[in-house]
Amino acid sequence: MFLTWLFTSFFWIGEKRVSKRPSLSKLVLDVLKPHVPDLIDFCRALSAVDGVSRVSAVVVEVDVETDTVKITVEGNGINFEKLRDKVKEMGAAVHSIDEVVFE
Repeated sequence: MFLTWLFTSFFWIGEKRVSKRPSLSKLVLDVLKPHVPDLIDFCRALSAVDGVSRVSAVVVEVDVETDTVKITVEGNGINFEKLRDKVKEMGAAVHSIDEVVFE
């Protein structure tokens, strides 16, 4: 029983043990952000978060002081906590998480 768990849960690469656990690879977020920073700088900052390799965004609505933006974040092992903290750091808020993919 233990050996079955061991072989189904992990595999070895050289001397390094690698988990087969799924990692976060895609998020689609509904974000309310101020006009500043602009969308390019906002997405550039998100792309620097651990595990993120691609960020795309579409403006859904523009109000007097804010933009509602649909943001798609892709990568391998995306660190959601750091991503959320970066959004807050730039004065924005995640309204909803509309899609999540673990691979």
